[in-house]
Amino acid sequence: MAATDASAAPVPEGTGTLALREKAKLRKVLRRFDLVLFTACAIVGLDSVAAAAQAGAQAITWLVISLVIFLIPYGMLTAELGSAFPVEGGPYEWARMSFGRAAGAVASVLYWLSNPIWVGGTLTATTIAAIDSFILAKPMPTGWEIVVGLAFTWVTVGIAIVAFRIGKWGPNIGTIVKIAVVALFTILFIAYLAQHGRPAGASTAADLRPSISGFTTAIGILVFLWVGFELANGASEEMRNPRRDVPAMIVGSGVIGAILYGLVILGIVLVIPRASLSSVSGFTDAYSAVAGVFHSRALDVVFAILVILTLVGSGSVWLEGADRTQAVAALDGAAPAFLGRFTSFGTPIAVNLASGVIASVMCVLVLTITKGSLVSFFSVMLALTISTTTLSYLFIFPALVVLRRKYPGAPRPYRVPGGAAGAWAAVIISELFVVVTVVTLVWPGAINALFGQSYSIRQSWGVSRAFFESVTLGSLAVMVALGLAFWALGERKRRAGLLGIEVRVEAAPGAEGPPG
Repeated sequence: MAATDASAAPVPEGTGTLALREKAKLRKVLRRFDLVLFTACAIVGLDSVAAAAQAGAQAITWLVISLVIFLIPYGMLTAELGSAFPVEGGPYEWARMSFGRAAGAVASVLYWLSNPIWVGGTLTATTIAAIDSFILAKPMPTGWEIVVGLAFTWVTVGIAIVAFRIGKWGPNIGTIVKIAVVALFTILFIAYLAQHGRPAGASTAADLRPSISGFTTAIGILVFLWVGFELANGASEEMRNPRRDVPAMIVGSGVIGAILYGLVILGIVLVIPRASLSSVSGFTDAYSAVAGVFHSRALDVVFAILVILTLVGSGSVWLEGADRTQAVAALDGAAPAFLGRFTSFGTPIAVNLASGVIASVMCVLVLTITKGSLVSFFSVMLALTISTTTLSYLFIFPALVVLRRKYPGAPRPYRVPGGAAGAWAAVIISELFVVVTVVTLVWPGAINALFGQSYSIRQSWGVSRAFFESVTLGSLAVMVALGLAFWALGERKRRAGLLGIEVRVEAAPGAEGPPG
């Protein structure tokens, strides 16, 4: 792990000269308090929650089911990996240590690129919807949507660029603001229901009964909403005490996420008729419906500003974690070396700027193609973001059982309970949720067809199947190819000793070392 100053940094055999120089710039600034808020900010995404609520009251049912069956095993899995192998660029390193650099390179590219796509996509769309609804009270022209999207993108990137001791406060404050937004919304919808009762067409208790259509509508979104426990491990060597704090971070942030999501989804399905739910503006629509109890224009503006701040917090926290992961992949020779450049104060400047450029291109391109239609823009970007993010976990989750076999003597402050059977169960369950999410988002209607149910992609996503799948499948294919190209390009510099990171795993006292 990187020390606070370069002179104290260990020099493991096999580590390239560039990696030694760049990782010496890292500073240990993340305490347990920071990690809980950082991870809660990563998990709680108010931009996508309304998409899950489109399943109606079933969204609550599947939220609870996914919490028990997915979130808990996923959290235990990540707690062991993050505390046992606290290395910078954690998700990349776990995949690379388990399956090699090629697998790590693909996982890292998918994990990284999903975030600028998300910032320039659904976060931008939700920002525009908040301004349209609460400040302008009408849709802005496409040109102004692009201006707003670019401004939002570069403010978010700017927070990710500043020194981590300062930049960490973007996500920290973001979590606090998210709690405030949800608290305000909860007070308003309770007051609304007390005055007006449940509106006609809103979900009832009978709608809680799960169904296949509700599952396919909600499950992919919910998995996307839950993931993020491992994000802070992209900055493991900037944590004060990762072995002690990572398990506590996961418990604390998981509780915050579960409470906030439960309140938001409950409010949306109780006050908005299901037929009127919008994936892009469902949360803002729900606020608009309940805010009338106070009839305050000023409150609308304040709420819009708070929502936008939560979106900036979400975007910046994912860029801070995922950009570091990609920078470490570059230092290890699984991406172009220039992407591994850090500033003197420890931020991966090259990847940060690349993320800003990619987010800007996506914002301009998609808003232009869809002619400013937020529904079409949001739906395609959401599907692409979720499928890209979840695919990266295909190599990350199995690292638990592989690294247990490779490094049985590594100190494990936390272990998934149940021995080998418990570890395999956590991996298999988490992987199944990843596979189901990818299928429902990349091939919409596939699961419905297995059960003989009809499905219209235009009705569900607002675009044609040809457009939807050309964007999602085409983009995924390009990203996988890019990851493999990055890996191949790094081979020459790895052989020259410029790139490469050798992770030294020390055995716990009295434990066996790695086999072989």
